[in-house]
Amino acid sequence: MTSTNTPSGFIGNLSTEQEAKLRQLWTILLKALEASGVEGPPQRKQSVSGTDSNVSGRDSTASTRADSSQFTKSLQETGLNATQIRVVQQALANMTTDELHQGFLTSFKNENPDVLMLRYLRARKWDVCNAFAMMVAAVEWRVKEMRVEEVLQNGELHALKQEQNSVNPGEQKDGSSFLAQSRMGKCFLHGVDKIGRPIVVIRVRLHKPGEQTEEVLNRYIVNVIESVRLLLRQPVETATVVFDMTGFSLSNMEYPPVKFIIRCFEANYPECLGVLLIHNAPWIFSGIWRLIKGWMDPVIVSKIQFTKSVRDLENYIPRERIFKELGGPEDWEYKYIEPEQNENKRMDDTTTREALEEERRDIVKELLTTTSSWITATENKDNGQVQTTKARRNELAEQLSANYWKLDPYVRARNYLDRAGVIPDVGFQPQQVVKMEKELEIEQHETAPAHVLSA
Repeated sequence: MTSTNTPSGFIGNLSTEQEAKLRQLWTILLKALEASGVEGPPQRKQSVSGTDSNVSGRDSTASTRADSSQFTKSLQETGLNATQIRVVQQALANMTTDELHQGFLTSFKNENPDVLMLRYLRARKWDVCNAFAMMVAAVEWRVKEMRVEEVLQNGELHALKQEQNSVNPGEQKDGSSFLAQSRMGKCFLHGVDKIGRPIVVIRVRLHKPGEQTEEVLNRYIVNVIESVRLLLRQPVETATVVFDMTGFSLSNMEYPPVKFIIRCFEANYPECLGVLLIHNAPWIFSGIWRLIKGWMDPVIVSKIQFTKSVRDLENYIPRERIFKELGGPEDWEYKYIEPEQNENKRMDDTTTREALEEERRDIVKELLTTTSSWITATENKDNGQVQTTKARRNELAEQLSANYWKLDPYVRARNYLDRAGVIPDVGFQPQQVVKMEKELEIEQHETAPAHVLSA
């Protein structure tokens, strides 16, 4: 995909107005991080908007009011009106300085931070304040509700150890039910579609309500999403999802996980879904679909297509990459690879991890400073400085990606995709044309049919 066919609103094809919106979103984030003391550890647990979460007394109240007043003033200086400022402050009301800082550092992982920011802007139709509120809510969900980093640190080996723990039956069941989903291949990644998007296949008939708790199922879903997300790299920023409904019956239907997946696509991982194919759905699904459709944002609904045959799938996936179970010619089937006892050994090396995390903080600190300089240079119409700071920001984004891949084995437990070689030990580097296993080889395609690009 070249710059000539990069969709509008993506890096490489931003209008003057869209780039201005990106700078404005960065400005608000910089103000919030400045208020939270991003350059050093926070001195107390205070929400960025000025609500003190664990400090009481007259002095702290006065300080809180001063902090709030100062933050409001800094937002006013950006040109926001009173309504917009309230949107920003309400978004930050439940976030402590620690949470905002750490959530920001961990949310973009191997991505260019601009890519992440643009996802929220597109999802909120370029309304900057609403995009900021959406971004903060997603960070809050990651840090406080879902605890995504903890989910990734535990992973499949942790579940295996739980399964082997006969002393604690509850923990044993959680571990067993988590792994059972991977072992049966309820959800897996296989190949790419016509424009290079990773394909995630969900075999709905394998889901049995009650065989796993809602918490275990949600952790499994997040583990899959976060793993696939590591394979998204410009120009490929979205994934294709195939809900294989072959053999589906009402006994497979469970609404809470459906709602959770919808929430993930809409709120917590916006603009990560390219197209969702509901394949071979039986007639009994039509009533269920009418109900589910009503829960969805129209943007998500527009990305959903129904397919019945291989010919339908070929509109999105090359025929030779459609495996036999879906009716295609490819001789491939999912086979789970069990965790190895020492596969997460590097996670015990806290010295290396802390050094890499410190390196990451330094890169982020320079990125924030350079972003501020870019914004100032644009306001001053200093075109030379604008180009200099843009180039430096691109370099820092690449440094952040490289840093993440060095840090990855120290903070994320290995999973099936690592063992299968889909995520190489050196990190997923499409610019080096890393080849996957034959059946999961990922290629970047320059062109695709118009109906696929618009899906």
